[in-house]
Amino acid sequence: MRFWAAIVGFFLLTAADLLLQPGALAAQGNRVALVIGNSKYVYAPALPNPASDARLMADVLRKVGFNVIEGVDLDYAGMRDRLNKFTEASYDADTALIYYAGHGMQVNGKNYLIPVDAELTAPAHLKTRTVQMDELLAALPPDPAVGIVILDACRDNPLARTLAASLPKSRSTTAPGLAPIDVSGSDVGTGGVLIAFATDPGAVSYDGGGANSPYTASLAKHLAEPGVELQSALTRVRGEVTAETNGKQRPWHNASLGREVFIGPQTPQPPAPVQPAPQPSATATPAESASSDGRGWEIEQRVWDEASKRNTLAHYEAYLQQFPNGAFADLARLNIDQLKKQPTTVVANTQSETSVGNRRGISGRRAQAGSRRRDRTDGKRDRA
Repeated sequence: MRFWAAIVGFFLLTAADLLLQPGALAAQGNRVALVIGNSKYVYAPALPNPASDARLMADVLRKVGFNVIEGVDLDYAGMRDRLNKFTEASYDADTALIYYAGHGMQVNGKNYLIPVDAELTAPAHLKTRTVQMDELLAALPPDPAVGIVILDACRDNPLARTLAASLPKSRSTTAPGLAPIDVSGSDVGTGGVLIAFATDPGAVSYDGGGANSPYTASLAKHLAEPGVELQSALTRVRGEVTAETNGKQRPWHNASLGREVFIGPQTPQPPAPVQPAPQPSATATPAESASSDGRGWEIEQRVWDEASKRNTLAHYEAYLQQFPNGAFADLARLNIDQLKKQPTTVVANTQSETSVGNRRGISGRRAQAGSRRRDRTDGKRDRA
């Protein structure tokens, strides 16, 4: 009976896995993305993360079926070229996504993205040397498509300070970060629009110590999670980045979506199949007995609880044999390494102490038995 249950379970899991293949993702329709990362600025210090961030996001989106138009370290002409290609490629798309990492700025409540060759020394340069946020929104496909714009562009910007010095004080103002964008206007179609920033409007975001910024690293982790809706994924990103930066950076998004949107597969990933275990013997441990009842996560939790309670090489290795990719696999391997590093004398002493304890217990039981025998003998003598 267990054999046939295992066979049926195998085919069910195989079928579920097939549903998550690229063919299943195609059911989400035609999806196009524009991904740009600008790091090497001519008139400002280079940024460490945007180019790597763009490559990471492009890879994530390609894996879930997006046609990705990608650009790294683009000048003004290059950004215009990629934006035009995206506009044409996404015109009939069901979902269109724009991701930009690099320098951005706000002036008079409007947002601007800055190419790597931009030198901003006069007010007119905002029109002739930057790409306006309004142009990104205009590039999104018409209703009923879903439009998504994600900006990791809220960094401290020396180009904005240079421009601010040239602006008329009475008419123009710059501010840190990006300005909030209202997506509830009458021009928003039934598909809707979502705008996401690396941090709250008017605030400054941070580069990471590694290849990627805290925001994009978290975004790549959660955006395409199977079974996780877009806004839920962004909520997870907000919580993770806020915790990582000790509250200094809080990602923000604003949406007017007309339906749920899934970047990754809409169906959650099935759990890893549990290998069928042999029939438990009379001397089987509780972990071995639990492994044969077919209850997935509950089984794994029981096996791990038993292993951690026993804290022996044998029990941790038994857990890994049954769940090599389990939730506690890394911890099991770490515990195995630590147990193997313990000096053998410790084990010997432990065994010696145990043996002594056993001998003491045996001697005590023998002494008690002898005492009882003497009591019985004395009693017989008294009666005599």
